[in-house]
This record gives sequence, C-alpha cells and structure tokens, in this order.
Amino acid sequence: MKSNTGFSFLLLLIVLLGTGCTEKPQTPLRIGAVLWPGYEPLYLASKLGYFKDQPVKIIDYLSNTDAIQAFKNNNLNAAAVTLDETLQILSDGIEVDIILIMDTSNGGDVILANPDIHSMQELKGKSVAVESSAVGAFVLSRALEINNMTLDQIQVVSTSAMEQLSNFNNGKIVAAVSFDPYRTALLKAGKKEIFNSTQIPDEIVDVLVVRKNYRQENPQIIKTVISAWFDALAYQREKPAASAAYSLKRFNNTTEEYINNLKLLKFTTKEENRRLLDNNNSPLLLLQTKILSILKELGLIDKPASLEGRLNKDFIP
Repeated sequence: MKSNTGFSFLLLLIVLLGTGCTEKPQTPLRIGAVLWPGYEPLYLASKLGYFKDQPVKIIDYLSNTDAIQAFKNNNLNAAAVTLDETLQILSDGIEVDIILIMDTSNGGDVILANPDIHSMQELKGKSVAVESSAVGAFVLSRALEINNMTLDQIQVVSTSAMEQLSNFNNGKIVAAVSFDPYRTALLKAGKKEIFNSTQIPDEIVDVLVVRKNYRQENPQIIKTVISAWFDALAYQREKPAASAAYSLKRFNNTTEEYINNLKLLKFTTKEENRRLLDNNNSPLLLLQTKILSILKELGLIDKPASLEGRLNKDFIP
C-alpha cells in the first residue's frame, strides 16, 4: 500500500511538471482580404509554404465592406485593407497597428463607363455604381474633385463590385468605380475607362493591419508573415507566370491578363516600408489629413481617428 502511494505521488509530480513545461497554444492569425492583385502575395505565400508551421489562415471576403465588418465583429485579428479603411477602423475605436505597406494603386482603381460616355463631366445627372466602403467612395470623391464636380451632380448607386456588370446590362448604371478582377471583366464587356488612380498618385495605399493585443502576444507569427510576404514578392517578380498560375482560377483571368494587372500596382519595398512606417516622419501622416477630410464629408466616419503611433516597422526584415 505504501509502495502504491509513493508511485501515485511520483506519477502526479511528473504530470504537474509536464504541464508546467507545456507552452501556451498560439492563437491562429486570421487575415481577412478581398480578391485583389495587391493582396495576392498573401495567398501565394500560403501556397508556397512560406508561413512554415505558423498558424496563419487567409480568409476570403466578397467585398471590402464584408471584410471590414468581419474585422469589427472580432472574427479576424488582421486584415488587408486600404489606408482610408484603416482610418475607418480606428474611428470605431479598434486598436490596430499598421505592420506592412503592401502596395499603392497605380492605375488599378478606375471609373469605367458605357462607351458613349467620354469624360467625368458627362456623368452629370447619371447613375454611378460604387461599393459602400471607404476606398470606392474615396476614388469617386477625388475623381469628382479633380473634374470640378460635386457628389450631388451624379446619382450614386451602392453596388458590390461583382454586381456591377449585371447592373450595366440592365441599365441601372452607366458608370462604376471598379478594380481587378472586375475591372478586366468590364473592359472585356466594352466599358471605357474615364478615370484611374494614376491621377491621384500614392493616395490609394494597401496596408496590413493587426489588432494591437494580438501583435503584442504573437510577435513571432507576425514576423513570419511579413518575411513570407517579401519572399512571395520575390517569387512573383522572378517567376511571374508560375506565380500567376496559383491565382488564375480565383481571378478568372489569362496569365497575360493577370501579369498586366500586377503592372497597375507599385509593390512597396522593405526600404520604402521602413520610411513609410516611421512614426515621426512618415508621408502617410500628411496624406491622412486629405483622407480624413473626404471621409468626414462622405459621412463615413464621425469620430476622431489618427495614424499617429499606429505605424510599426519593427517587423520589417
């Protein structure tokens, strides 16, 4: 009996010691993103195994609005979004850091119209589709501003990007704010480009945001994701056709179309990331003034928001 008691005590001690040495399970990093060439290196990194053994999952969303709402509902702990959408998130009181500047749109965001419309001025009094998220509204607002027009001179129709072609076909709209892969589909259908983001250079910026508490508790996962992003960019640059093959079914494009779509973006280098993520001297701090003004005018934010203290370059290799 004495021997059994001693054995039981020893067994309990081993179990307790083993439990004490067990590491706390890592919380998976759930990254939300919509279908957009600028975010595709995240999927490429996943397909190529660059996330290694880290618990990282990329979650597809059908629209920017859905992705942002999922983030606000705490279904995600990270998201690929535009800078203006980041300010919306911050305005809602969600503590996030920007840990990566992914790219800037250099022609990838457009306004397309029926072929009989040749300019923004010809949209006066006509129906224009735009997704009810910050980035689409921002593009439309800037296009109107540049052409000395105001929002009340057109009829805004809130439409998701995937519904725009059918709305063109049934006559509900004559123009739409769009982006790839929907841009390519609309051009194939005979629509004409009357505005693109080259006219507002460096204003449409894609970033990766992460909840502040997740970043603090899981630095190694974040470090792996950022490193994997740059590895995927290198692979995409060196083997464009091979990298495109991973995305063609998702985008319903040809290899040539997909590679051409990538040319409408400027992917941000490590050096540029360090400069843009500098909390003291980042040009983004100046850009946010213009973005916030437009977001307030459009009624997309009603509370203060600022990028100050939100830029984090610690994870850039």
